[in-house]
Amino acid sequence: MKTVPHTLEFGTHRLPASADGLLHAAAALLALGVPMPADWPSFAAEHDLTSPERDFGVGPEATLDAGEFARLAFTLDTPEARRWRKRAQTLLARALTGDVRLAAEIAERSANPEARRWLAARLESTDARRELMSTVARHGGEGRVYGQLGSISNRSVLGTDSATIRRERGVRQTRDGLRSDELLRLAYLDTATARAIAERGAHGNAAILRLHEGVAQRERHLWDNPLPSQVG
Repeated sequence: MKTVPHTLEFGTHRLPASADGLLHAAAALLALGVPMPADWPSFAAEHDLTSPERDFGVGPEATLDAGEFARLAFTLDTPEARRWRKRAQTLLARALTGDVRLAAEIAERSANPEARRWLAARLESTDARRELMSTVARHGGEGRVYGQLGSISNRSVLGTDSATIRRERGVRQTRDGLRSDELLRLAYLDTATARAIAERGAHGNAAILRLHEGVAQRERHLWDNPLPSQVG
């Protein structure tokens, strides 16, 4: 399979990759301080490397996927591999502390515009949900009300419950499996409910749930029956 060559950037390293994201094995191994083995099949078997060959311009060549590259970085004992392990520790620490610059760096490397739109929608949805939860807490909401609010939102926007979405879309977290438009609709619904709770002074679980149910029904009706100016 011949693919248009791309370049993946890891810090100061630029590694050739196929259009489907597989790394050129010889270049990737060199970055780890290992020359391309003369007997690739034996090396691949020893390290459980199974990525298919790709044509980078001179015929089919061996490749590594990102997981295989990372595994080699943690198993090879070369100065270069040890430096990669140190970088990995730094990245993990940044991820654990919620460094948004790391997320931005990753998003900028994505060649998929829809993936970047999805990330923006996911962040907006997360912010809207946090604001709704804070508003609910300030207005006397407690206990099961938080899960019940989520269930109402999911049935309004997705037409089903979280467990079904996770099962059908193969994700562990519901919002990981949602499309950008679904995330934005959830964000809008959460924002509308938070505003309504504050404006109407709803207090307590029952009042908050009634209000959210009403907002969800109204918004679902508008989504299912858009005004003529909103069509097209």
